[in-house]
Amino acid sequence: MNNHHRETFQTIATFKKQYGIHVCTSHTGKMTGMASLSTSPLKNTFCMGRCRCKGSICEKCYSMTMQKMYSALDRALVRNYEVLTTRIIPVEEMPILNYLMFRLESFGDVANETQLINYFNLCKRNPRVQFTIWTKNTGIYSRVLATHEKPENLIIIISSPFVNQQLDIAAYPWADKIFTVYSAEYAALHRVKINCGALSCATCQKCYNRENATVYINELLK
Repeated sequence: MNNHHRETFQTIATFKKQYGIHVCTSHTGKMTGMASLSTSPLKNTFCMGRCRCKGSICEKCYSMTMQKMYSALDRALVRNYEVLTTRIIPVEEMPILNYLMFRLESFGDVANETQLINYFNLCKRNPRVQFTIWTKNTGIYSRVLATHEKPENLIIIISSPFVNQQLDIAAYPWADKIFTVYSAEYAALHRVKINCGALSCATCQKCYNRENATVYINELLK
């Protein structure tokens, strides 16, 4: 008699069935071929506040526009927000991701400590996957990292809140890179080297490779 049992684990499909959480695998544009897990900026009070701030990159938020255009995307991101911000999902219940690289928050941002801990747990469940996350909510990271260890397979990129105003990475010892958007006029006048946007993330990999020494990622305003 064979007493061996095949190991069970959460796949993306079973994870969605249990928690209702949607993983996006159908990105377009520079994210073509990538997969991500995100939440709704329309539910995030930080995002809603920044989108009303003149001169901010959030004032021109593409994600909010897309959500208003595509109801299925809106429902998925709202559901993700409702789950990930209200309960901590144990490491062993996180899905196994069969990806080389994976983006966290391609549409929104972390809203509270619970959500960030969930992302840490997803990283821990998938130690061979390189995760990268973008954020403007640095206070949440500082609070969580005061009591939790940063996963080794997570690259944290801080997004500069204002167009043409690059943050200094020295102020954030736990961050890996700074992402800033520039207007074409400002970039030309100040000779800013634009190193993001022309390539696909899957082939460029500046933001997903720890061996890449680029600290400041610069993109032109679309």
